This record gives sequence, structure tokens and C-alpha cells, in this order.
Amino acid sequence: MTGHAPESVWGGAMGVPALVELAGERGRAVLRDTDDADEVIEACTGTLRPHALTVRGSGSRLSTRLTHVPLQDLSVNLLRYGAEVTVSSGDGVLDDYLLTLPVAGAGRFRYGGEDAVATPGQGVIIGPHREFEFAFDEAYDQVVVRLDRARVESVAAALTGEVGPVHFDLALAPGVASVDGLMESAVSLVDSTASAHRPQLIWQFEQLIIETLLLAQPNSRTLAPEMGATSPRVRQAMDFMVDRLGEPLTVTAIAEACGTSVRSLQAAFRRELGTSPVQWLRAQRLERAHALLTTGAPGLSVTDVAYRCGFFHLGEFGAAFRARYGTTPSALLASRR
Repeated sequence: MTGHAPESVWGGAMGVPALVELAGERGRAVLRDTDDADEVIEACTGTLRPHALTVRGSGSRLSTRLTHVPLQDLSVNLLRYGAEVTVSSGDGVLDDYLLTLPVAGAGRFRYGGEDAVATPGQGVIIGPHREFEFAFDEAYDQVVVRLDRARVESVAAALTGEVGPVHFDLALAPGVASVDGLMESAVSLVDSTASAHRPQLIWQFEQLIIETLLLAQPNSRTLAPEMGATSPRVRQAMDFMVDRLGEPLTVTAIAEACGTSVRSLQAAFRRELGTSPVQWLRAQRLERAHALLTTGAPGLSVTDVAYRCGFFHLGEFGAAFRARYGTTPSALLASRR
């Protein structure tokens, strides 16, 4: 559907071009070579974020293509305007982060006081906190990943213990290139048998994508080196717990699964993460509960969420949730419906 970058860019055949092809197959065509500016603005606002659009050049006409692949708190979108355009801040409230991976052409991005040129192999990420303006040439083609603001900030809070906005550097760092493979895996699960039997799989890939961004892309919450959980033992314990958030776990069971002692595991968590395994596990359970409640899915209840996230005492769940997020699980669920 969209132009392709050379295979050497974005990690070769498994990079952005492969993501483009898969998203084209799994996604819904929202716009097909549309030349009506109002229709383009309405569709892109509904799919991405509110904005203003200006077509540059005398006699230029839009030929806009937009394909949309919804996940859970993320979406993958293929967008090509087909003309020289300027996209700038609109009047609506922003509640997302936009990760842009160029496929062809060039675009100049301004976000707040930062400027960056985006080309194949050099992407950008913008937040919901500052004014923006993008100037694209006629050949500019892109993958735009929309990330829900509440989910990003919730994951950041779980990683750092700090609540509030996350401000990313505009130009993507080299270490972020791995997200295209994670997104390809997530998109491949859309409408699949695997996701039908285990709907949490897409959620888990979203978690990995957001954590990769927070750990690899410089931002206002950038973790200190000792917070990166670089030791294999701690990473093994973290993976073990994340895979079993809905199960009753003891620190003894976690240590045994990782082939270490409780004392050694606790010391490693304190040294690398500044917390204990049990406290880290609780934070992850709360973060997942917050993400599930934020979706407000039909038929979802607070009890379902609590049990799915490993909380088997509803009073304890409600108190811990309110202490972390300043609201109750039931109030958050009601506000999202």
C-alpha cells in the first residue's frame, strides 16, 4: 500500500517494510487516495489526534491513504498524504504519544522547542504536552504508532515510582529500532487464534513496546543505570512474575524458579531496582489492572480485573489502587464507559 524503504533500513527484511506489509494486510483502509482535505482531517483526527492541515504548493492535491490497525492501548497506522503538507496543532485535547517510523521521503518535525528531520531509518516521537508542526514532502510515507497517554504514564510510574507526564526527546535513539519487531509481532496477533485464546498476549507486547521506549529513548523519567535491571537473574525474576501476574506467588517460589536464594534475590532487587520482588510484583499487578480498567471493555467488572491481576482480596486491591492512582477501580471503570 505504501512505499518501501531499502531492506537494510530498520533492521532489514524484518524491519519497518515488513511491518508495513503486515499492517496493510491486517488493517482497515480508512482513506483510499482521498483528495478532500476536510475528510482527511476528520479521519486522521479520529484515528490519531486533532490537528490542522495545510496543502502547500499551487495546484497541489491530496491523495491520502490511511490504514488503521487497532490493538488495545496502541494502534499501528499507515499514513501517506500524497502531497506537500503541513500538519499542526489543532484545538482538541491530546491524550496520546505518536511514534513515527518513516518509510519514504522526508519530514521536518517541530515539537515544542525541538526540531528533527525524519527519514527512513530516523524516526521521531512526540507527546501530548506541547504544540507541534510537521512539514512533509510529497513522497513522505510513514508508520504512525499511537500510544495511549494513560498507559505510557502508568508504565513509567510502575518502572520509576514517579507519577506524572513523560517527556521524550524528539529524535529516536538508535536503541529504539527494535520496537518495529515487537509491533510486527503484536499486529500479527490481531484476529488470530492465539489472541482469541489468550487476549493478554497483545497487552503483553504493548507492555514490551512501551517499556522499550521508556528504557531506550531519552526522556524525563530516564532510569539511572542501576535501575535498568541489567543482571540476568533479576530480568529472569521479572519475566517469571510478569508471566504469572494472575497467580498467587511467593518470594520463595520466585527465587526457586530463578535458581537462587530469597536473600540473594531480594538483595539484587534492592541493588538494581531500589525495591523488593514483592513490591515490584504488586506495582506490575496494579499497572496491568489500571490498563484493563482504562479500556472499559464491555462486560468487564472490577472483580474480574482484580482476579486476573493476582488480587484475591477486593478490599486490599481497592486500597492499593487508590493509593497509587488517586481513584477507585470502580470509578475509573465507570468513567471509561
